[in-house]
Amino acid sequence: MPLLVPPAGALAPVTSALYVDQIMEELVEILSNIDELETWKNYTPECDKSQVAKAYEEAQKLWLKRMISGQRLFLHPEVINDIQTQGWEASDLQKRMIWASLIASDESRSSKKRMYRIKESIINKHGEAWWEDVYSRIKPAYAAKERIKKISSGPAVSIFVSNTIIGAEAAHIEIDSALRMIPKR
Repeated sequence: MPLLVPPAGALAPVTSALYVDQIMEELVEILSNIDELETWKNYTPECDKSQVAKAYEEAQKLWLKRMISGQRLFLHPEVINDIQTQGWEASDLQKRMIWASLIASDESRSSKKRMYRIKESIINKHGEAWWEDVYSRIKPAYAAKERIKKISSGPAVSIFVSNTIIGAEAAHIEIDSALRMIPKR
């Protein structure tokens, strides 16, 4: 029986679309595993803007889920709950809270430079008022981060927290209390 071969070019649009979908899925996966949101644009310089927007949207959901599940964002517990119930899709206000948390949690040597890069990017995209709101949220997020750091400071405290139910519960209560210092609106 002869092998049936479609005419040349008949599969090209389908194959091309599948190829683009596969690339976008890989891009979403790559982006969602990059902690520094402000660097995402470096991974998509030659991509179609509409496809990049879709990839960003999907990657942001996965990124948020990963960062919140790993307790790497300093957000009010009710805000975390809201984001989860919204299907990991942050509102405009919640995005400002997230940016403030990212800036507050940066302990690298270049944290100040990073903050100014983020500031510039936010002002260019959203305007000065948006940045002022982000900036006003940094201090409470930083205070919560420092309070949480103190909870597990020292080897004796760390052992107590990790090896006893009472210690773990006390740490959980203290972390929740520290996160509640952060405004939820």
